[in-house]
Amino acid sequence: MGLQHASDRQSFFRMIEALSQGDCLEVDSFSVIADSSAQLLGAVCRIAERGADFVSLREEVDTRSEAGASFFALCRALGALDQEKPRPRRRDGIERAKEEGRYKGRRPIAVDESLFDSVVSLWQSGEITAREAMAKLDLKPNTFYRRIKEREELKMKDYKKAERELKEEIREAAKQSRRDLDELKKQVRAEAKEIKNAADEKIELHDVEREMRRDRIRAEAEHHETVRQMKKDVENETRELKKMLENEG
Repeated sequence: MGLQHASDRQSFFRMIEALSQGDCLEVDSFSVIADSSAQLLGAVCRIAERGADFVSLREEVDTRSEAGASFFALCRALGALDQEKPRPRRRDGIERAKEEGRYKGRRPIAVDESLFDSVVSLWQSGEITAREAMAKLDLKPNTFYRRIKEREELKMKDYKKAERELKEEIREAAKQSRRDLDELKKQVRAEAKEIKNAADEKIELHDVEREMRRDRIRAEAEHHETVRQMKKDVENETRELKKMLENEG
């Protein structure tokens, strides 16, 4: 962004949101950006938070110079004093309340959350200026920007929480996938073992059947040999008997 010149409040507050480390925002005078010291302090502190510099030509303020560098520190100190230092009578009341255990701290400014979200959305989209957004919400610059910062921090916490939950779900899903894979491997190994056992049984049965077939063939061969031998023996005995009968005759 570099050096930018804001000629009116609308452009000034719009440019603040675009500031980055090392940028510089210039105005003609303090009156361009604020009607009160509180508004001025809020705007200048916002620029400092962005890590940028501020230049006011009429008041001869330039935070880029050695003399002007203390301007931010002074604004921060005045802003802190304005926010934190209570008036004497109020301070006395606070001290008494603390002693009695009744002090609960400064009450936060009540803001309609839905209205705040809608107005901030309009401002962030560029439809209204930061000053107009503050007017709609009846908030001072410090409170307005602090609320936005708190919202962003809350969103970041929610995002990180959702990220952690998602990572945990992914880890659990990975663990479950590994368990399912291990179970599937067990089932595959068991089925493979059953198939092997069935194949072994089938091979063994085939071997038994083959051996039985061989025994049957061997038995049939032996039977045929026995019948042949018996037939031969009968034929021999018949011839011998015939010879005997011929001799006797």
